[in-house]
Amino acid sequence: MKKSQLILRKSLCSLAAIMSLVALLSSPVTFKMYEVKDYASSLIDTFANQSDGSAMSIAAKAAVESGLKQDLVDQLPDKVEISESHLSLYRLVSHYRQNKRLQSSDLKLPAKNKVQLFMDDLILYLVNSELKVHEGELQQITQIYQLSLWIICVLYLLGVALLLFNRYWSWLPFVLGAASAFGFHVFITHTLTEMVQKEVYSKMLFTYSWGSWAGFILALAGYLFYLDVCRYRAKGKANKNKEANNN
Repeated sequence: MKKSQLILRKSLCSLAAIMSLVALLSSPVTFKMYEVKDYASSLIDTFANQSDGSAMSIAAKAAVESGLKQDLVDQLPDKVEISESHLSLYRLVSHYRQNKRLQSSDLKLPAKNKVQLFMDDLILYLVNSELKVHEGELQQITQIYQLSLWIICVLYLLGVALLLFNRYWSWLPFVLGAASAFGFHVFITHTLTEMVQKEVYSKMLFTYSWGSWAGFILALAGYLFYLDVCRYRAKGKANKNKEANNN
């Protein structure tokens, strides 16, 4: 293989690796919630029936007794959808592990009027209450999540280093990193969906995006292309050795 062709092919392999990593880290995890109004209505009733004297129960009772509950519920959307990249989730996880609770800014809850502020406080109270119940399990999951992102980045850096030194197995770390990232995307969305549907509300779910697939497929395509480069290089060396022996 000509040197210029080899450089071009290695450049394309490197580009595929970069695009794969970017796709995996920037692809969003999406939280979806359907029938929000029904959930909010039942949530207000639940807090209104509590007699613990908490701020949430007092506010919920006031909303029910004043006849404003339905007005509050009617101003909510029928569906909520929030998407965050894995890098954004890493920051969110770091905040949670540090503070042991989430704030409204972490969840990006709207706060344009008093109605939304009331519902934000209600949702945040519920979320933090559930997080407290599952704190031990969530600490393990979030720790694994943070560690997995570091491992993926290290594997890609190792692949780049091996690629620069023309090692035959240099693309293996890319494939391992992409497979690990994709597998964890599936695991984390399935685990969170199962948890919230069981403990909070059956109309909640988490999903991963096409970017996770794209990152994984790019890594596989780059691997196959790199093997082709290696075969061409091996063939070129064999031809040179053959010519040298003939001479």
